[in-house]
Amino acid sequence: MEQATLNFVTGKADKIPVPIKTEFTGDPFVDMGALVMDTLPFDTVEEKIRFATDVYVDRWGGKIHSVFLHSKITTIHATGKPERQRKDSLAYYLGILRNENAVAEGYCRICAHKGPLFPGGRGNYPLVGSGDFINFHHFHEAGLLLCGECLIKLFFLPLGIVECGDKLMILQPDDAYSKALWQADYIQENLDKISRGSSKGMLKANLLNPQNALFNLAGRLIEKFDLLEKTAKAIRLVYFSNFGAKANMEFHDLPNYIFSFLKRVCQPDLKTSWTGFVKTYYRFRKSVHFDEEKGEWVEKKKKEMIQLNHEEYSGTNRNTIYERLLSGKTISGYLCRRHKKATFPIMIAITYMKEVRNMRQEQIDLIRSIADKIIGLSQKEENFKKFITPIEGAAKAYELRAAILKCVKAHHQNGEPEPFIRLREYVEYLFPDGQYWSEVRDLLLICLYEKLHELRIDSAEVSTEDIAEPEKDAVDMFNG
Repeated sequence: MEQATLNFVTGKADKIPVPIKTEFTGDPFVDMGALVMDTLPFDTVEEKIRFATDVYVDRWGGKIHSVFLHSKITTIHATGKPERQRKDSLAYYLGILRNENAVAEGYCRICAHKGPLFPGGRGNYPLVGSGDFINFHHFHEAGLLLCGECLIKLFFLPLGIVECGDKLMILQPDDAYSKALWQADYIQENLDKISRGSSKGMLKANLLNPQNALFNLAGRLIEKFDLLEKTAKAIRLVYFSNFGAKANMEFHDLPNYIFSFLKRVCQPDLKTSWTGFVKTYYRFRKSVHFDEEKGEWVEKKKKEMIQLNHEEYSGTNRNTIYERLLSGKTISGYLCRRHKKATFPIMIAITYMKEVRNMRQEQIDLIRSIADKIIGLSQKEENFKKFITPIEGAAKAYELRAAILKCVKAHHQNGEPEPFIRLREYVEYLFPDGQYWSEVRDLLLICLYEKLHELRIDSAEVSTEDIAEPEKDAVDMFNG
């Protein structure tokens, strides 16, 4: 898009419009700055620069040190001198807008466009080295050479940042849905606070735990845009600080297969069950426990039980389910224990096995069929413990196979016309290569518990033992 600009010196319009492109670059800082520029309700780049400068200087008191260290606004020589901060910052960025004071001609390190280049450092670009500080980019140079467009976009970055404790958070905006959500939830909220005169700095949020923040953002995306039929996408959040000796950057990713799983479990028929399940796995100090009747975390203080605020602890406390999903570890055992307690939607476990653990539909159908046959055997012999307890107690792959073969033998001795399981099904679908055996056991138990609940049989009466923790066979170590 072409933007006309006023000459900072003469006050008259420049004859040649200045082009500013807002295309995706892949750099999270530059792209977030571009998203802020797209959100601002001004016609020209100069108007946007002047607006941002006034916000940083007048509304925020120059408190953008953690983003731009030693910039025209945050330098110690301008601290407490708002007019100098404004004048120097406008002179610098409007000069860049007119391609003044470029130090070289060449290709921008970020967008690869050819043209005048300007030095990038920690004063205008987070985590870019200056002087002796070696930056986080490929060539370990003391700073980078960037085009004016990228530097101008970076100037708007603070308006798109969310401050989370001592870290700053941004989304890497790479699709229309995530951009629209970030604009509505954070950038526009920031602009609204500025217009009301209540903004004293960058927007703050209780999202100190990056893993929880990823799932929070994914849930809001799914809810806001009804993404069930849309292609699954990955989400990346960037947590960083450019302040002093604590400069650091962390990337936190939610893979597309996790997003695909969440699209299904966040639908109305499963959402309450899924969120209730996840809620029970936040981590707390010993004085806190989960009240099953209330469905809330409570803490005993001075002989009184205090209910904890979900919005507070969900942004800070670690969550076992979220961490295991993001680290590639299975949650099938946790789902299995939940199913044993009470009725729970089996589609959550099935969707998890398909979308996250890559279990084929043929394997799922076979496991459900085996569960039906085990229940039939148990009813015929009026002994549920005989067949279900060995499956629950299987801590190794061979123990699970032995428990299933016990069912095969009983099925045959009962004179059933059809085999309990065919050899091809056993080899190719029940225990295929690459599938961790304990997930087969867990899904089988989940299907069995579903049948027990349908028959109004308390699973605790069938077996009083806990489900065995699987011991990893050497061949299965890589499957987690």
